[in-house]
Amino acid sequence: MDIAATICKEIETRKDDILDLSRRIHGDPEPAFREFRTSSLLQSVLSAEGFAVSGVTEALPTAFRAFFRAGSDHPRVTYTAEMDALPGLGHACGHNIIAAAATYAAIVLKAVIGREVRGTIKVIGTPAEEKGSGKVRLIQEGVFGDSDVVLQIHPHMVDTVIAQAKARRTMTIEYFGKKAHAAAAPQDGINALDALVLFYQSAALLRSRLPKGCLLNGIIEDGGHAPNVIPDYARGRFSLRADSIRELDGLFEQVSACAGAAAAATGCRYRVEEPDPAVSTFRRNPVLEDLFAGYFEERERSNPRKTRDSYGSTDLANVSQIVPTIELLVKASDSPIHTEEFARDASGDGGDRALLDGIFFLARGGYEVLAQSGLLDRIRQAFLEGE
Repeated sequence: MDIAATICKEIETRKDDILDLSRRIHGDPEPAFREFRTSSLLQSVLSAEGFAVSGVTEALPTAFRAFFRAGSDHPRVTYTAEMDALPGLGHACGHNIIAAAATYAAIVLKAVIGREVRGTIKVIGTPAEEKGSGKVRLIQEGVFGDSDVVLQIHPHMVDTVIAQAKARRTMTIEYFGKKAHAAAAPQDGINALDALVLFYQSAALLRSRLPKGCLLNGIIEDGGHAPNVIPDYARGRFSLRADSIRELDGLFEQVSACAGAAAAATGCRYRVEEPDPAVSTFRRNPVLEDLFAGYFEERERSNPRKTRDSYGSTDLANVSQIVPTIELLVKASDSPIHTEEFARDASGDGGDRALLDGIFFLARGGYEVLAQSGLLDRIRQAFLEGE
């Protein structure tokens, strides 16, 4: 059997349904932890195709898992379906493509495996990638513990099989002051917004001295409610990134010191918290990279081993630390992610091609993991030897 041709035929047969699913998700964006309609839609599609679908935990009501057992519990190929959108931008990170690709890669793989191929196909609906580190929470629930390999695509502005991610910690900084009339009795107040602005400026100065690879970005979430009242409360949310956990921890200490200094200078009390679990750097797997690089070239996506000079963070990196994992970047747009232009292209021709090619990559790779003798052993060995 020519498995590549068989997979292509199955994708072509389901093309209208595939694109319809992506567009329905794209047209109904939902933020982190509130992907209820998207989750329900994906579960209904998988259930109709013969997958056993269930929830994961009450703490993550939109997360789900779907299984199809083909004669054996292992090997177990897992696809991750990211679902959340960006506030104000919609699916500017292309999670409509990621979710549809994971869903239909599993469906196509189920359709093409013969009786001689044994194993289990699994889809995990993963909430809150953009804000909340949903996969880290799923790791804590043991959801990835039975997976032998985890596969995901991500639409992007480049084609590459090389997964790169910065370690990230998120911090909220709160200042507590004292209200007073801003004109009649300003001397009686303690201005929490002043403290947050002072911290923000000191953090901006710190940025100019950070070593290469370290990043600090943030926003003011609450700075008061009326200009004639000195605000007694202010809050900011900040994202810290670095090329290693060690560097990230050092950056966190520096930023925390800036927060304390701003509190001391203004007479405010302050509190620093981490609302989301930290995310790690990505543990690459050269055997998986070699496997998928060939598929990229088959689909006329050239030079699939590009490395990027700049990149962000993902909670999939934490998964890569506990199980062999790859995230394939598939070009969908000439514009960078997290922009209005990318959000538009995620449901356009470029996004459609990325989706269909992505399903081919995921289904083809999943088939080889299940069917090719010795491949999973080599993937596991590369994982053990990796960093």
